Amino acid sequence: MNGYYAFLEKMIPATVNIHAVVPPSHPSASILGTERAGSGTLIDAAGHILTVGYVVMGAEQLLVTLQQGQQAPARIVHIDFESGLALLQADIYEACRMPLGDSSALQPGHMGLILAATDTTERRVTEGFITSVGAFDAYWEYMLERALLSTAVNPGFGGGAFVTLEGVMVGVVSLNLGGLKDSTMVIPVEYFLRIREQLLTYGRVRNRVPRAWIGIYPMPSPRGLLIFGVTADGPADRAGVKPGDIILSISDHEVIDRLDLYRHLWQYQAGEEVILILMREGMRHVIPIHSQDRALFFQ
Repeated sequence: MNGYYAFLEKMIPATVNIHAVVPPSHPSASILGTERAGSGTLIDAAGHILTVGYVVMGAEQLLVTLQQGQQAPARIVHIDFESGLALLQADIYEACRMPLGDSSALQPGHMGLILAATDTTERRVTEGFITSVGAFDAYWEYMLERALLSTAVNPGFGGGAFVTLEGVMVGVVSLNLGGLKDSTMVIPVEYFLRIREQLLTYGRVRNRVPRAWIGIYPMPSPRGLLIFGVTADGPADRAGVKPGDIILSISDHEVIDRLDLYRHLWQYQAGEEVILILMREGMRHVIPIHSQDRALFFQ
């Protein structure tokens, strides 16, 4: 048991509390609020912090607090809307940092810990095992081909570290998922490692073409894939898509489910026209949508 606590004492100081202030005019403010709290993890001696994008999206002020109470302003290096991760940087150089491990080999049954900030200086840890590794999709035009689900329930705010029993960070906590079996969705750190060198060198991903985003919130329903909301002033909203519309197809491709929708939507590049075939009040509608780069819309 003493070894376990010594193990945690080496890792917990790398977990920081994040406080974000977002102007009311930002497109995300109406959904996520203007003041947000999150967890983050220091990953190198330059003060880089890995967290989730929804905590810091649109922030005009960012303050991070170490477990010992030391505070420092932070800036956003990059928000990766494809993975949902965000990289920050703060003027913190002497603090503990978390080593990053290989998440590509993780399989159901692997044990892990979630480290999270529950207040500015309070940290908590939970443990559990990975229950599944595979595709995960959500209603805000978000999908990962490889996500982790764990029985370790996030004890604090989103953005904390998922750590193996060997003491390396292999994922970033994204969402608590309710249901018959509560679980936590974790973004594998491999999504960050693929682009780390570009972010540290250029502050952006240079070898990736932004994919199409149209600003819809689709949910499965007995009638089909239902659009229950649209992003205000987003591409779909401007094109006339309405809540309650049922998605039939993208161009000539019949949509089976949300995973299928996203995979075909993202065959288009940002800026290209996307044709949605919808059912509205029993009538078929063909709606061309001028897609957009989500990062530019939410910058």
